[in-house]
Amino acid sequence: MKNVILTCIASLVVVAQLSAQQTGRPVITDNLQSMQMNALPVSKIHVKAMRDFLKRDKPAANAEWMIVENGFVVKYTDKNNSHCRSVYNSRGQFSYTIKQYYESNMPRDVRGMVKSQYYDFTITLVEEIITPLRPLVYVVHLEDANTLKNIRISDREMEVKDEYKRNWPK
Repeated sequence: MKNVILTCIASLVVVAQLSAQQTGRPVITDNLQSMQMNALPVSKIHVKAMRDFLKRDKPAANAEWMIVENGFVVKYTDKNNSHCRSVYNSRGQFSYTIKQYYESNMPRDVRGMVKSQYYDFTITLVEEIITPLRPLVYVVHLEDANTLKNIRISDREMEVKDEYKRNWPK
């Protein structure tokens, strides 16, 4: 009887130490398990998500799947060398895709809208957000000597989403 009680106490101490060690991990990795496409068992990815991804982005390269708390995320590079991230829910349904690229890959009409109003700014990054049943959204990151701006463009309408002033040391 004493051996059983000592074994139970010892196992509780070990479990407490293991859970205490886990709290020291960064919060970002708690619900994220990164996996390489080659090393990931196909059974871990929802079939619906995999089929949709292969249909949507056939020329995708360097695909890396991750399991997150509410579904799946796949990071990849598309045919234009844009960095992309597609998100699927736990049932494998497409949620959204974010593509990041530079000014050179921007659609001409969107670039024209931005440059006509912000001609003194440099376009540092463009994010294209694709969601089902919603219009395409572009978030354009701009900067000049004193200001950083994020511009949101959707349905031919442009609005300033964020604006920051630089604090240069004197």
